Amino acid sequence: MKKLFKIFLFIFFIQCKSLYGEKMKKDEIVFYSAAKSENPWIENAPGDLKNVFHTAILNLLVYMDTDFNIKPITLESFHWDYKNKYYVLTLKPDLYFTNGRKVTIEDLEFSLLRPFFAAAKNVGSMRLINVKGIEKIKLGTLYQSGLVEGIKILSSNSLAVIPSSPNPSFMYTLARSNYSLRPKEEFKKDLLNWKKWPIGVGPYKITNEDKENRKYTLELVNHNLLKDAPRKIIFELERISKPDITLKDPISSNDSSFKHIELSAPLGVRLFAFNYTSKLGNNAEFRKAINLSLKRNLITKETLIPSIPLNEVVTKGSIGRLNIVENQDLIEAKRLFKKVLGNQIDRVFKIPHTPDSDFLGNSYKTVIIKQLEMAGLKIEFIESNNLWNTFQDEFSDSPFRMLGKGADYYDPLMTFTMFKKGSPLINSYPNDDTLDTLMEEAKISPNRDILGLSIEKLSKYFTDNDIAIHLFSVPTIVHYNPQKIKSVGEQVGGQTFHLAHITMK
Repeated sequence: MKKLFKIFLFIFFIQCKSLYGEKMKKDEIVFYSAAKSENPWIENAPGDLKNVFHTAILNLLVYMDTDFNIKPITLESFHWDYKNKYYVLTLKPDLYFTNGRKVTIEDLEFSLLRPFFAAAKNVGSMRLINVKGIEKIKLGTLYQSGLVEGIKILSSNSLAVIPSSPNPSFMYTLARSNYSLRPKEEFKKDLLNWKKWPIGVGPYKITNEDKENRKYTLELVNHNLLKDAPRKIIFELERISKPDITLKDPISSNDSSFKHIELSAPLGVRLFAFNYTSKLGNNAEFRKAINLSLKRNLITKETLIPSIPLNEVVTKGSIGRLNIVENQDLIEAKRLFKKVLGNQIDRVFKIPHTPDSDFLGNSYKTVIIKQLEMAGLKIEFIESNNLWNTFQDEFSDSPFRMLGKGADYYDPLMTFTMFKKGSPLINSYPNDDTLDTLMEEAKISPNRDILGLSIEKLSKYFTDNDIAIHLFSVPTIVHYNPQKIKSVGEQVGGQTFHLAHITMK
């Protein structure tokens, strides 16, 4: 009898364990984001990948809702102090990093300023503009609290940000993970790389890293606060298994069993950036010839995931858009190429490009090669993982490169600042005083209406001089398994996607 009872208990235990495992599997999802980077948080990781990952692990100070209003997350509140002429940012009380340490107001100060003290140029150092005294800080400066006059601690949970000039996009800029709360002690000396894994105050924490397969396990920190969110997320950079949710996967985009929802903000853009240290890249007629050679609607037909022709810098729906119409002119393009190439007319130029074959494919590149060759320019595309300093070694004489970048839906001025002096895109910006003046004028716009007009002027100059040539934008389309996921929740799209907003079935 005792033996039968033990057998019964054993079977009961196995069944309970199996049921628990099934329940956990139901609360677990696989998120896939195609990328060639070493991990999702490294500095040269694609912007969309890094921001989705950081939003889950670090959380954001604020976010933009579907009505395009800025709402606080880890900040309790924010406001403009009209008397003192500065922004007041107030932290939520009792915030803790996932390493167990309580968040202090000094952590907010560090997180806002970290990109400017980092050892190298980075996206964050280009975004938070107009903070008084920030221009005095040189990259690699030893970080100290109180060193930047534009950041003043007011109390144990609030600080002031003093702009050097008006900045109507300031709070929109803070909706990026570049300025999420981070504990200084978890960084290496360069303030760019983590000692191990990213640590923050996000809804998820990293519990496992499979380096070989570039697969990461994220577990929900507070089950009671987010009862309907996935408890475990398997975050994959390679398509090892069928994902439950993804933003850029050709297979999932054609899967009829998946739901497909397009969000408001585009995921990113693909463009040509020129090498201004090369004779051809710095030649306005060469750049113009390239633009006149392109027929973008034929290019976008060949991308694996949906893409939309883009004839200007600003994407659809953003302020300052000009709605420029494409003007292909092969006769003029041939004349210009013949003039500027001279005895290099038969040379095949090596053109580096950031990895994209997993989600955009290679057919669209073939179309570009044929369009340029028809106009008189011969090129070959070569993949390069060097995001910032591409024009060196075998590419030192390449006249341009192709890369992807965020669409900067929140703050379109940031699209232009990537092509100004001091940009981390080394050698991809011209020595152009007029361009710098237009950027400075836009930078000090007192409100969003004037900012829009300033961006229009800047965009026209940018387009007229072919400073960079945009090819297409990629819309944010969420592909998900409706058998496991009830809703993706409130999402605007673009570079930010909130995994914690997902509602499980």
